[in-house]
Amino acid sequence: MEYEAFKETLMDFLREKTGGEKSISLHRVEKNNGIELDALVVRGKRDKIAPMIYLKPFYVDFQGGLSMEEIAVQILQLSVTEKQEEFSLTEFEDYRKARTKVYYKLVNYDMNKRKLQYMPHIKYLDLAVVFYYRLEGGKLNGASIIIHDCNLHAWGIEKEQLVKDALLNTSRKLPYTIQGIEALIAELSGSQPRITGEELMYILTNEEKYYGAAVILYPHVLNHIAKVLKKNFYILPSSVHECILVPDQGQYSRIELKRMVKEVNDSQVEDEEILSYEIYYYDCKKEVLMM
Repeated sequence: MEYEAFKETLMDFLREKTGGEKSISLHRVEKNNGIELDALVVRGKRDKIAPMIYLKPFYVDFQGGLSMEEIAVQILQLSVTEKQEEFSLTEFEDYRKARTKVYYKLVNYDMNKRKLQYMPHIKYLDLAVVFYYRLEGGKLNGASIIIHDCNLHAWGIEKEQLVKDALLNTSRKLPYTIQGIEALIAELSGSQPRITGEELMYILTNEEKYYGAAVILYPHVLNHIAKVLKKNFYILPSSVHECILVPDQGQYSRIELKRMVKEVNDSQVEDEEILSYEIYYYDCKKEVLMM
């Protein structure tokens, strides 16, 4: 069954199972980098909010042999489970409470240009700093809500206040980590790292590996790393979650590194998690990151 037919058939199954007691609607949701996904919303008559349930994984299950009946049951169960874990609207709507849960992340500027018109953001190189509210605790821990201009208006705050709070929360609650590639491979394989001196590449992210590319904006982080390495370095945007740091020892040209980024983006990174096809260079004397 083709995907479009799958969607229509599934909607019919869900409407039949709920007997008109719930509203079943299909939405096209725009994610990062302009990627659009289909999401179902199952809403009871008294529900103020309802979770969005993305269809793509269920279509994969259907192709793998799961019946339409089984998928419909799973979706209805999921809609009830996630509804029980819904976040507090009161806490989100009151900025005095929400301010401790606002963070920032990095996205590609050009890939998100249309959406950025409606979001508080700061342009940085070929990237954009955007802001989000992060749920903390419970089964939804780590889930996020992108902050739009309308949220600032509802909160009665200026962009500068949001930036100030997000800068504090992000670097304090999501501290940066740096680990050599060889050490990481050894850790994953359970073996001892065979490192004699400086590594060729390092992974730079945060402790949760969640929107970790943003650590390149943390105060003094790049300067501190440069002092430890005692040399300039390249930064390769591995994804929105991490960057690869390459000490400049003359072993790679900019062209080679840029080709490496393109190959990884095109073959290993989900479309909505791509950060950039550019590479960046940190000059330790000038203390500046440049393209």
